[in-house]
Amino acid sequence: FIELTRARNLRSLVDPRGGWAMNDRRNSKRTRQIWPGRWTPAALMLTGGITVASAAPPPRPTEAAPLAFALPASGELTVLTYNVKGLPWPVASGREQAMARIGERLAAMRREGRQPGVVVLQEAFTPQAKAIGTAAGYAWQVQGPYARSEPGNPVGASWYLGETQAAMLDSGLAIFSDYPVLAVERSAFPQGNCAGYDCLAAKGVLLVTLDVPGAGPVTVAATHLNSRKASGAPFARANAAYSRQAAFLGAVMRGRTQTSAPLIFAGDFNRGDRPSRIAALDGALDRSDEALERLAAAGRLDGAQRGDFSTIRRRGRTLQFASDGRMLRVEPVAAQVPFGTEPEGTMLSDHLGYVVSYRLSPRGARPLRFAASAR
Repeated sequence: FIELTRARNLRSLVDPRGGWAMNDRRNSKRTRQIWPGRWTPAALMLTGGITVASAAPPPRPTEAAPLAFALPASGELTVLTYNVKGLPWPVASGREQAMARIGERLAAMRREGRQPGVVVLQEAFTPQAKAIGTAAGYAWQVQGPYARSEPGNPVGASWYLGETQAAMLDSGLAIFSDYPVLAVERSAFPQGNCAGYDCLAAKGVLLVTLDVPGAGPVTVAATHLNSRKASGAPFARANAAYSRQAAFLGAVMRGRTQTSAPLIFAGDFNRGDRPSRIAALDGALDRSDEALERLAAAGRLDGAQRGDFSTIRRRGRTLQFASDGRMLRVEPVAAQVPFGTEPEGTMLSDHLGYVVSYRLSPRGARPLRFAASAR
């Protein structure tokens, strides 16, 4: 079973084969304590002795009355992607206020009728980060992969970095939507396809198919790929893990070539301006589908936010890709940065969060374009 959460019906479950089940007690919250005999330096740094989730589904969020909202014009879709740095103490501290401000800003955008229809979050590990969707009034909330088994002792793996243990945190991925959810797929990266501290989280891929008014089914995917320097692993091993994860993305995407729904793929791809990572990701996704680059080429990026857009494009981490369906074309037409540099020069996260507006039209759409083979 795959857990969906709706603000007014908090324990709705959808079977990937179709059909609904309500209040399934098998999916109640379970936790486990990391006992001293299993602690590693990485585990101590990450958890500080807190209780972490087991292989049970993610806990349901706090119930909140849904906020009023206005859907965009028929055939339009807006998608925000944002790495919110919702990391637990002691890796990060004092993040509760930032998470609250992010939720408040999205709620204010909703009151003004300009909220993104879909929000894709990365590093939403803490309860405060997961609660952003409820605070912002999103009726449909889906969490990403929440478990990855212990990889054993792969060659070169570091116990000190936590590479030989099962994932201690979920993926940190979340998708919040104003549109009904039709289907959900979750896939954690396979055992051993990670490096360094990244192995402490069950990173992977989350795919959610939405029923968009005036357009029909549209799939929104989220991911977060292995970091390089921040992973703590040697660069060669971090890049090798990145290539394996990109190959996994390519396999997942090629498995969807028979579907008719257009696809918007958003997340923290940690690509940067690094030739090996660019080549690896090009083996999975068509670079010409990158939304911001298409908008920049067409001269459609807001000049008032030139600095923030320049930073996002230069860093090459937070990306959105848009691919047509068989009968429906998806075209990026505008972008904005609601979570950029604050007036005082600070940021709410160590990443910038931006929204892309897409036009969905029933024109003779080109086929989904993915590389023939992953590198």
